[in-house]
Amino acid sequence: MVPRLLAGKSLPRRGDEKSLDSQFKIVAEEFLELFELLEEYAPIWYSEQHHKRALNAWRTLQKSKATR
Repeated sequence: MVPRLLAGKSLPRRGDEKSLDSQFKIVAEEFLELFELLEEYAPIWYSEQHHKRALNAWRTLQKSKATR
């Protein structure tokens, strides 16, 4: 599923300014910011299952940072 904001847009390909690694860093930073907002505001639809999935993703990103 493609978010509506990205529908019809393509990510940079080889030869473009941003490497895959730099794109990953941008996405990871944005995810971490969204994770913090979800945890802080905990909207009514943000279930325990959502929290666990987001927490697992957060942990994966933290491990990834540690190995770089």
